[in-house]
Amino acid sequence: MKNTLRLFHLLLILTSASQIYAQQAQSIAQKADDYLTAITRLHRFNGTVLIAHRDTVLLQKGYGWRNESAQTSNDTNSIFQLGSITKTFVGAAVLQLQAEGKLSVKDKLSQYLPDYPEGNRITLNDLFAHTSGIYDYKSFLYSPPGPDKVDFTHPVPKEKIVSMFSSKPSTDRPGSKEHYTNSGYFLLGLVIEKVTGKPFETVVRERFLKPLQLTRTGFDFINLRQPGKTTGYSYEKDSVLVAAALIDSTAGYAAGGMYSTIGDLYRWSRALQTQQVLTPENWKLALLPIGKTKWGYGWGTSTFKSPNDLVFQNGNLPGFGTYLILFPKEEMVIIVLSNVDDASDLTSTEPIVRDLAFISFGLPYQIPKNHKAITVSETILRQYVGVYQEETGKRKMTITLEKGKLSLQVTGQSKLEIYPESETDFFLKIVDAQLTFLKNPTGQVEQILVRQNDGDFHWKKID
Repeated sequence: MKNTLRLFHLLLILTSASQIYAQQAQSIAQKADDYLTAITRLHRFNGTVLIAHRDTVLLQKGYGWRNESAQTSNDTNSIFQLGSITKTFVGAAVLQLQAEGKLSVKDKLSQYLPDYPEGNRITLNDLFAHTSGIYDYKSFLYSPPGPDKVDFTHPVPKEKIVSMFSSKPSTDRPGSKEHYTNSGYFLLGLVIEKVTGKPFETVVRERFLKPLQLTRTGFDFINLRQPGKTTGYSYEKDSVLVAAALIDSTAGYAAGGMYSTIGDLYRWSRALQTQQVLTPENWKLALLPIGKTKWGYGWGTSTFKSPNDLVFQNGNLPGFGTYLILFPKEEMVIIVLSNVDDASDLTSTEPIVRDLAFISFGLPYQIPKNHKAITVSETILRQYVGVYQEETGKRKMTITLEKGKLSLQVTGQSKLEIYPESETDFFLKIVDAQLTFLKNPTGQVEQILVRQNDGDFHWKKID
C-alpha cells in the first residue's frame, strides 16, 4: 500500500527481446537463486519469489522462515498478506462491470455513494488515478497511541473507516493533482457492492477466485487455518525477527485486504495476460495511465525503453512487503512476497525486484555485500559536508552532518543517512549503493564517486 522508489531512480533500460530470450532459463534461475540466497543470509529478504516467461516458470522458491519459532521454512505454498496487490482484483472487477453496462469509470462517486462529501465532483477515474484529493486512510494504521486511535488488528466497520477519512480536509481539489490514497480503492470496493448487491469479497470469489481455481487466495488472513500461513515479522537491529501485529482484512478491504501465494498470483497474472479475465480491449485499458498520472485500473505504470513496458502493484503492511511486476510486451512476470516488512531500511523489496529485473533481462547487477559500519571522527566527517552536482548537471546532492552522522539528500528526494566503512568509503542501507569521497592532490574533497548496479557516477563538489 505504498508508492515506489525514493533515492536513486530505478534505471531499467530494456534491451531487445531477443537478448532476453537468448539467455538460458536455467542461467536466469541460477543467478536469481544465488542472489536471493545471498540477501537472505544478509537478513535482507525472507519470503518467496517467482519469475516466469509466459507459461514457463524460471524460478519458484521460498527463502528464510515461514515461522521462525517453529523453525518452519518458507516454500512455494507459503501464504502472505498482499496489501495493495488487492487493487489488481478491484480494477478487473470494475472493468468487467463496465463491460456489462452496470457502471462507467466516468461516473461520479455520488451516483453510488450520494452522501459522500463532494462526491458529485469525484469520478471513479479519480479514485483509480489517485486524483480524488481524498485523505489517505493508511495514515490511521500507523497513528501513535491516543484516545482516538483505532485498533485495526480487529474487525472495523466500513462506515467507521469511511467517516474517519471523509472528515479529513482534501489534499487538493478533485481531478487536479495526483496524491496516492488508499481511500479511493476503499470507496471503489463500496461502489462494487452497491452495483452488484453483494459483498466485495463475494464478488472477487465468484468472478475470479473460483473460476481460476485460486484456492490459496482470499480474505481474513488473521483467522486463516490453511497450511502454509506465514507469520509476519519486522526486523529489529537489522537481524532479529519480531512478530508483527497483523492488520485485519476489514481494514485493508478493497485497498489491501487479500492474501495469496506466488503460485496463485502467477495464475492470476497469466489469466489477465491471456484475456481470460478481461477482453483484449479492457486489458489494454487496465494498463494505460489515466490522464497525466502513472496509474491505470489497479496497476501503476512505468517506462523501460517505451511507455508501459512495465506495470506493477506493490503492498506494504505490518509484517509484509509484496510486489507483482508484469512486462506485458514480453509476458514476463516477477512476484516477490516477503513476510518481513520495510520497518528496517534493509528489508525494502524495491531493490530486490530491481535486481531480479536486471537478472531476468540480462542487465548488470551486483550481489549485495555485508557492509559493516565503523566509527569515524567528526573532524573527518566535516570535510565531506557540502553540495555536489551530478555529471549531467540536472541534480544536486547535499551532504549534511548532524549529531556525528552524515546524511545525503538528492534533489526532490528524502534525506538518508550514510554509514562509514572506512574514512572515505560509505554505504546506504536502503539500496545497494556505495559512496567514496575523492580528494585532489592538496587534500581537499572535490567529488563523490557513487557506485550502483547500473554503473559508477561522479558528483562534483560545487559548494
